[in-house]
Amino acid sequence: MATAIEQGRQTRARLMAAAVELIVERGWGAVTTRMVADRAGVRPGLVHYHFPSVTDLLIESALDVARTEFDAVMARLTEVDGPEGMRRVLATVGSYSATDPSMVALSEMMLAATRHQRLRDELGRFVAQARAGLTDWFRAQPGDADPEATAAAVLALLDGLILHRLIDPTLAAVDVTGPLLRAAGLTDDEGKSHVRQHDSAPDD
Repeated sequence: MATAIEQGRQTRARLMAAAVELIVERGWGAVTTRMVADRAGVRPGLVHYHFPSVTDLLIESALDVARTEFDAVMARLTEVDGPEGMRRVLATVGSYSATDPSMVALSEMMLAATRHQRLRDELGRFVAQARAGLTDWFRAQPGDADPEATAAAVLALLDGLILHRLIDPTLAAVDVTGPLLRAAGLTDDEGKSHVRQHDSAPDD
């Protein structure tokens, strides 16, 4: 028999799952306490027992999706070093589509962040953590003199790539592996190293 604590965790998880489904189906601003309760199969009062407001529920639920997606990307990246790691990231990014529920939820979250200060702050902390994780990976790669700057640039490029592919699915046919690897200071061919030309002056 589940304990009260376990039941509470299960109810909280059901509420968060229901919130994400409704964000995707109805849009962030249309989700209400009763809608979430009905979808989760619980009394409306339980929503406010676990979360101060429906907005807090939406924020926690969307951030959980963001963390889950990023953790999956980092898991693929950290399995290997060098160019292959970045290729795996691109393969994961390439699997996203405009109808992917997690991507729709994240898009709604980004828009909502312009209206909710708490969400904006929480999202800022998440991005900083994501950047730190990527920085650690680049720091372990040979030849990167500024892993923090590289991580910031690559993360921004990946975010932009995801957004553009969601808007224009035909971009999925464009192979951006080489440009991304060069931006990351890695190689785009076996045995070929893309060293920044200004790092060493030519011999006279």
